[in-house]
Amino acid sequence: MFTSDATARFASATFAVVLTLASFAYAIVPASPGMIA
Repeated sequence: MFTSDATARFASATFAVVLTLASFAYAIVPASPGMIA
């Protein structure tokens, strides 16, 4: 059973992970254009 609180925490954690991955991508991609594949 998922409560709204658990769902909110899951969404928040997922969003945080996505932002972290995006920040890494923006930092790495300009340094190595060949990695865009």
